[in-house]
Amino acid sequence: MIVGDIKNKKISRTYSNALISTAKDANKCQNVLDDLFFVKELINTNSELSTLLYSPVVSLNDKKDIMTKLLNNRVDKITLDFILLLLDNNRINALDETLNQYLKTYNKINNIITPLIISAVDLDENQKNKIVEKLKEKLLKTIKPDYLVNPDIIGGLVIEIEDKTLDFSLKSKFDDMKKELTKGNRYGNN
Repeated sequence: MIVGDIKNKKISRTYSNALISTAKDANKCQNVLDDLFFVKELINTNSELSTLLYSPVVSLNDKKDIMTKLLNNRVDKITLDFILLLLDNNRINALDETLNQYLKTYNKINNIITPLIISAVDLDENQKNKIVEKLKEKLLKTIKPDYLVNPDIIGGLVIEIEDKTLDFSLKSKFDDMKKELTKGNRYGNN
């Protein structure tokens, strides 16, 4: 990891902790989370707005006026104040990472995990529900999965949860069998 990345993560974590603390005190954690996704989408899908916010030529007051007009009555006051704070501190570029940190903390507070479930083919709703129920049963947490199709795993599933990978794929089983079969033949032994 690059030193700048570490510094940005630390700054974003600090902003996120302050924001979630404020939102928690006002009982608005979910509202602020939804607002942050909205603001991120607004900035990322509007190239003119993005250019304006990152431009050193546009004055801070103009940036704040534009964001206030865009967000007033569309997001909670906590979120608007937070966006204006980022602008004041020339940290609007920290919004995405702050949202990531906020989401991690929000999920931890609410006992939610977001596993990535990788399958060789699209799963139907019944299969998805069974997997989610099994994970819920085992982990005693609320499960909000993301799904990915990767034909390279041949069959079965790979489930990534936080920093753990559970590999139930056929590719993994074939690789294990291949290792076992070639182990005894390395030196010509049977």
